[in-house]
Amino acid sequence: MTWNRARGTVAAVLAAAFAVLLPVAVTSVWIRGTVLSTSGYVAAVTPIAASPAVRDAVQDLVTTQVDAALRHAEASLPPAARVLAGPLGTAFAHLAGNRIREFMASPAFRRLWAEVNRFAHRELISILSADRPPARATGGRVVLNLVPLVNEVLHGISGPLSSLIRRNSLAWARIPLFPAAALAGPRRVYRILTAVIWLVLALTPLAFAGALAASPRRRRTLVQMAVSGTLILLVAGAALSWLRSGLVDRALPRYHALTSVIVHALTGDLFSLVTWCVAGGLAVAAVALLPGPLLITRRG
Repeated sequence: MTWNRARGTVAAVLAAAFAVLLPVAVTSVWIRGTVLSTSGYVAAVTPIAASPAVRDAVQDLVTTQVDAALRHAEASLPPAARVLAGPLGTAFAHLAGNRIREFMASPAFRRLWAEVNRFAHRELISILSADRPPARATGGRVVLNLVPLVNEVLHGISGPLSSLIRRNSLAWARIPLFPAAALAGPRRVYRILTAVIWLVLALTPLAFAGALAASPRRRRTLVQMAVSGTLILLVAGAALSWLRSGLVDRALPRYHALTSVIVHALTGDLFSLVTWCVAGGLAVAAVALLPGPLLITRRG
């Protein structure tokens, strides 16, 4: 009896450890597959090149700068030539707008978006690992650097116009998404998880197997781990959803839609993992309960 009680205590401790480690392990898998992996990161954000929020943001940036470049060119003309500058500028701006829309609907835009995000991934890792102060030169905000993408769009419209705009300034092609301070929490979580990621991934299945091996009533322990793990995953998923919404809400109103699309694309796989694990936990609990009563002997 004492031996069985000791085994039950060990099983309970290991089962509790499994339930606590499970959401951490799920998050670790997502970090390895999406945050730390360039291919995973690019695969997550490439599809949003077709998102209206992305296209609207790029088109707004390019159109604004085309208009500014035309006004600058008009101001440089002699007074006698400015009579024609207005109509010509309007016609060129209309043509440029059409070319921008055509380009963003092409496969070339999708390829450029993927390349820009390969570079952005390196920036994200640098920010999260705190190799440098994030967004130091951008007013304390994390930015999406669209300079290479916009340059290609402009070059496709007009090479000389692209050169003119680049001479003026490229700061406009960096979109401020949210305050750098909003990443303080994710940065701490990132450093902790990257330090223990392999340990967590090893300990989680060991805790699961150890609890079953030590338990004198294995089916009951299996049900307890499935149910508790599922409940904790549900709580963790709700907390992650709240954190994601809070991060998006801190974006500048002008770029709120763009920030939301990017953040949801990056975290989509994480929520998919949580959903699959919750479904798996419920399935395991249901299957474990089917053969007989919850309390069975060691031989069950």
